[in-house]
Amino acid sequence: MKKFIVLSAACLLSVSILVSACGKNDNASNSQTTTPSESPSATKQAGQAVKLKWWGGTPEESGPKAVVDKWNAANKDIQVEYVRFVNDDPGNTKLDTALLSSNDAPDLFINYNDAIMDRRINAGMVEPLDDLIKKVGFDVDGVIGSGNLAKNKGKQYYLPGAKSLNLMLFNKSSLDAINEPVPVDWTWDDYAALAKKLTKPGQFGAFLAPTWEPLAFQTLTTAKPIDAYYAADGTSNFKDNAFKKGLEIQKQLLDAKALRPYAEGVANKILPEEELLKEKVAMAFAGTYLIRYIKDEKAFPNRKFQVAFAPVPQMEKGKNVNSGGLSDKLSINSHSANKEAAMKFLAWYLTEGNLEMVAGGRIPSNLKTDINKVAELLIGDKGQYFDKASFLNVIKANYTLAVNPTTTGSAAIRKALFEEAEKYFLGAQALDKTIEVMKQRADEAIKTASK
Repeated sequence: MKKFIVLSAACLLSVSILVSACGKNDNASNSQTTTPSESPSATKQAGQAVKLKWWGGTPEESGPKAVVDKWNAANKDIQVEYVRFVNDDPGNTKLDTALLSSNDAPDLFINYNDAIMDRRINAGMVEPLDDLIKKVGFDVDGVIGSGNLAKNKGKQYYLPGAKSLNLMLFNKSSLDAINEPVPVDWTWDDYAALAKKLTKPGQFGAFLAPTWEPLAFQTLTTAKPIDAYYAADGTSNFKDNAFKKGLEIQKQLLDAKALRPYAEGVANKILPEEELLKEKVAMAFAGTYLIRYIKDEKAFPNRKFQVAFAPVPQMEKGKNVNSGGLSDKLSINSHSANKEAAMKFLAWYLTEGNLEMVAGGRIPSNLKTDINKVAELLIGDKGQYFDKASFLNVIKANYTLAVNPTTTGSAAIRKALFEEAEKYFLGAQALDKTIEVMKQRADEAIKTASK
């Protein structure tokens, strides 16, 4: 699962300052005005290798080190260094600052949030890839599928490195204790009923990350996988019945104490891996990235249960929409002096290099990837912690993936969603009023951004 981060006011302010400092260039590349002295990466001198810096949010030991080691061993003329940033508000601000720096800035970097990526594009931080793709002969349609990509004003500013599936993960022992099978073809109503049934003293029935979009975004996406935030007329889609249902279910589960109290979850930034693997919850909504934690015996020792897997519930049975999608969106710094070298590494990474990321929970975006091999690599030598039948069922399924090509006013739309939903969850605002205010704020954001 692409992971969503709530932007704090401090982060918004600091990024706003950074963007203002950078200035807008209507998405045009800055490459024509870049000089070696301005560049974050020194140009290649005679007999020296080009040195690239690649920034990402995945811990080095969860795949990036293996990727870099494999590339560097085979490409002495282009050497890559991986730099990790934490994918949270301070971490993204750190990356934005580095992109504006003239020293040790990234040549390549990974975006994990579409709204943040869109802002970086509008600030001129991101290089359009179209010409570079042609130069290195990368087959976008054969490897990624052009129909799975979103463009910004007709230009391609990223290529996705992973296919992130959202999943429901279970403490299998908790399901067995109430004689319930692992769900296969189920609805959001089934989810709500099961969450209540799984709730017991000392263990909540379900978990929803408080720093991700409320459940309403997931219910809406399973009903409308393309541009879930936007209605056909270009306004916000918060009047959709699927959206209302998601808000109702989350409030219902909070009131039934099947979910941890909302304010407590927000204040403590509680994580799904902590809740599930320490047996504080029976069922957690998360993404394939969480697989690496299932195998982490050091952080989560002495486990006696297996983790079972179910697909995302649907608005109606028989549908197979996954609210994840293509993620780990790789871009090239518009100020890099080594854009073509960076594109060569990126093309290799998308074709074969990202197989080294599988063990850490990343499924390659390459359409030709052998999913059976991926499943084996994901489990590794930790099969005792997996309910293998349910795991293979969700990993091998063919899904309609969520795609969100429109980003008009998206940051403000998400802000309205979080702020108004919180009032509803805490009992400070009625449901209909919540949706009304959300839509007003979101529609205004779209109108303002469209000017």
